Amino acid sequence: MENKQTEKRFLLKKIGITKEQVFYLLIADVFYALALNLFYVGNKIAAGGFAGIATVINAFIPIPVGTAVFLMSIPVVIVAWKVKGGTYTLMALATTAVYSIIVDVLSFLPTITDDMIVAVVCGGIFYGLGASMAIKAHMSSGGTDLLGKVLITKFRTLSIGTLQMMIDGTIVVVAAIAFKDIGAAIYAILAIGVCSVVTDLMNKGFNRAQMFLIFCDKNQKEISDAILYEMGRGATSFKGVGQYSHNEKDILMVVVKPSETHVLKSIVRELDPTAFMVLVSANEIIGEGFEDTNLTETIQEKKMLREAIDDDR
Repeated sequence: MENKQTEKRFLLKKIGITKEQVFYLLIADVFYALALNLFYVGNKIAAGGFAGIATVINAFIPIPVGTAVFLMSIPVVIVAWKVKGGTYTLMALATTAVYSIIVDVLSFLPTITDDMIVAVVCGGIFYGLGASMAIKAHMSSGGTDLLGKVLITKFRTLSIGTLQMMIDGTIVVVAAIAFKDIGAAIYAILAIGVCSVVTDLMNKGFNRAQMFLIFCDKNQKEISDAILYEMGRGATSFKGVGQYSHNEKDILMVVVKPSETHVLKSIVRELDPTAFMVLVSANEIIGEGFEDTNLTETIQEKKMLREAIDDDR
């Protein structure tokens, strides 16, 4: 048993992926499959990607969506072999196959709503969760992601994001023509939008906070002590020089949770009514008092740490 586990770890290390990457990619594919089977396919929402084309095909020909995605990916994989090399292409083919299998295995799931807005929102949430998991895995499920990476080698003036938008836009237009329904295009665009918002939220984090820059003329020590002992927050002080007055000013940098903002404002106004404050929203704060840094440690960092430990052994 131990020898088999060692062989698996060696194989994963040899092909350049980790167990965490495999786990995240499988979770991503499950979310994609749920979005497609529960909300998109039955409501003819072709929200971009090869899955969008497969949704259109499925509406006219009874071919499973996952199978259609895999078949469409084969020509892209052949081109990718010449452009990106064998190892990268084989990995893309493998991930596309896993994605297709999971989508088809879960195709027995029924479409749970015929309300298009509900389908757009819920499908977009599931698809966005899948996309965020794929980003965590640092891997792609193939399809138009792979197509974009192939095309970028030919159209270097464009970005991956621009190419992806052009590909998805074309698919949405094709879907609208195929279904003879402009509403289909509108719902598809809305679904892509919801997916993008959810993906951004998951990647930027929900652990939001407010950063204050406080320019003090007096009582900086009292303000920092109040922040430390009354709020339980730290503060960093540094010097600044006003370019108009050429006077040196004390500056405090403090990070607090949104619910603590009014407390900090009250402290500063009470101790230095003339203080100038700048509030900056922070998408994510990692560290003591906000979020455990281990929870946001990247897969690459974990991999490097494991390799360092293995080398020491």
